Amino acid sequence: MSASGSFLPDANIWLNALNSSARDHAVCREWLDQITSCGCEIWVNDLTECALLRIGTHPQLGIATPAAAMAFHKALLDYPFTRRANPGELHIDLLHRLIRDHTLSGNDLNDAWLAALAMERGATLVSLDRGFSRFSGLEWVCLSA
Repeated sequence: MSASGSFLPDANIWLNALNSSARDHAVCREWLDQITSCGCEIWVNDLTECALLRIGTHPQLGIATPAAAMAFHKALLDYPFTRRANPGELHIDLLHRLIRDHTLSGNDLNDAWLAALAMERGATLVSLDRGFSRFSGLEWVCLSA
């Protein structure tokens, strides 16, 4: 993957980069290190930030302590090329089109919401979830083997 441009990571990238015992930790951590060392833009958003903190600190999952998850989150926010991606004027139309075109409901709506946000921002969505391939017009990269 080219290390240039702007990237909007899915929550699974953050969670695997945080969790040193995760199967995909190395690939997510290496990607994050590569992107930040070259000065690429990273887009954060409320949906994935909340998932990072909610899932990352869930006691039954044992991923991280609240202090470790907050330190990781703060480091992401302190990176000088972190940008906040809030939905803009086009987001709702893109989101509704993806929902309609793919007959989505339930848990699939998070993926559609992120895809619409990445499309609106012109960012490459980065995920371990191959399900993003269904969204035509979305530039995305799957880090899983």
